[in-house]
Amino acid sequence: MTFRGRIAGSIATAAVLGAGLLATAAPVTAAPATGVASAATVSAASAPVSARGLNCGSPRLLTGSAGHKGASVSCTGGSFTASVVCDKQGYRYTHFGNRAVSGGTSTVWCDLGAAVVQVMVEPT
Repeated sequence: MTFRGRIAGSIATAAVLGAGLLATAAPVTAAPATGVASAATVSAASAPVSARGLNCGSPRLLTGSAGHKGASVSCTGGSFTASVVCDKQGYRYTHFGNRAVSGGTSTVWCDLGAAVVQVMVEPT
């Protein structure tokens, strides 16, 4: 990731935190990952999650063709966006997925070599 990309990502993350959006996000998983190898050990929540009227199924952990780790979540009850907390060599950051309508799926990916630590869903 380029230096400009990291700065832009940091600014975007700070804006979201400042707006308090992450404080209202409903965590779907909370199993910590200490590195790339442990990404496979992060288990999806066994029970569906509800966040402000949303009814979401368990998140699906994904592995892309190049080895990227990610997650997808499907919800009903309104539009939503999934996000993941990623860990790459001790550096934690948040990536946001696409906005999806009720009944749709939001998919989000970490950078190459990073592990998914937590999956969250926010109504949008």
